[in-house]
Amino acid sequence: MKKFILLFILLLCACSTSSVEYRTATTALRNDNDYNKAEEFAKKALEIVPEDALPAYFLAMEVYGAKNSPKKDYQKSAFYFQEALRIDQIDGENQKLEESRIVETDEGYKELITIKEAIDYYSLSIWSELFNEAFNAKNKGNIEVAIEMFLVCTDLRPERIENYEILSGIFYDQNNFEKAIEYAEKGLKINPDYSFLWTVQGMIAMTNNDNIQAEEMLRKAFNLASQANESSENLSGHMSRLFDILFKNGKKEEALQLSEELIANNPEDVLLYSNAGVVYQNLLEDSIIAANQVLSKISQLNELELESLKTNFEDCINLATKARENFLMCSELELDEIESQKYYAESKKLKIQINEIKRQIKSINKAIDELE
Repeated sequence: MKKFILLFILLLCACSTSSVEYRTATTALRNDNDYNKAEEFAKKALEIVPEDALPAYFLAMEVYGAKNSPKKDYQKSAFYFQEALRIDQIDGENQKLEESRIVETDEGYKELITIKEAIDYYSLSIWSELFNEAFNAKNKGNIEVAIEMFLVCTDLRPERIENYEILSGIFYDQNNFEKAIEYAEKGLKINPDYSFLWTVQGMIAMTNNDNIQAEEMLRKAFNLASQANESSENLSGHMSRLFDILFKNGKKEEALQLSEELIANNPEDVLLYSNAGVVYQNLLEDSIIAANQVLSKISQLNELELESLKTNFEDCINLATKARENFLMCSELELDEIESQKYYAESKKLKIQINEIKRQIKSINKAIDELE
């Protein structure tokens, strides 16, 4: 009986020791505002009772994650959140908080009872603050600092696709395509319908001259953006990129059809008309170069070849007319007077070009008449 009592006392003391370490940590911070002591004793509590998740949660929330903490360190906060979750899963049961808390959510008020519930709730606000800080660092040009912050964001909330969108974009801008693809793929595992991440991979494929894969990915990005009703500005960007690869792959008519559909859905979007005008203009330039090469040998052409050349130049007139119509629409819709004048000047150039093509057609007609 004495042995049993002694054993019970030893067990009680062991539990008491753990409880004392943790209580010392919480008292030091909450009563005395002593963050150094709180940090020290919370870590000791973790060593003494490694199956207790509360000290890790305390370190993450109150020592490293609190806004007013002199030891604020979101990387350590993320680490101890993960530690708390790891410890919490050891026995397969969700460990409870010291006391439950009522918090406000989008769905109303909710009672947080377990450590897991609390981490799910509070880590989001820490993630949001850090994400905004990282975004500001990126905008100020502190790219390496921003990358480190965004990487911590992935530890805090690994399910947030915004982490991977930003990181893949940053690495793409740095021409670090391996990392850009790595984070794009991680994001697509969370949401396979995220258009931007398909775009990143498509643009990298195009840079690597893998135009078949690039078309597949950029087409997927555009289709997903259309299905998600993304803004006309976003759709225009997707359209522009898809145009580029379709042209490289010799699918220019499909690109133009795409342009017409977008304009029909957004009849007052200047950018769509502008993109379409540029596309027709590019097609026109390619067609004129090819036609002029044949025209330079006009004296050697037979009647059939001359008729074919005439048709090619008539196609050029159609392309130039389409380009001009789109730039004229830009001129009418553009609110900025300077930009409007630029579009109008471009349409005037095309008018001159059309007249020049008509003169070339007259010379071809003359050559045909001379053969008869």
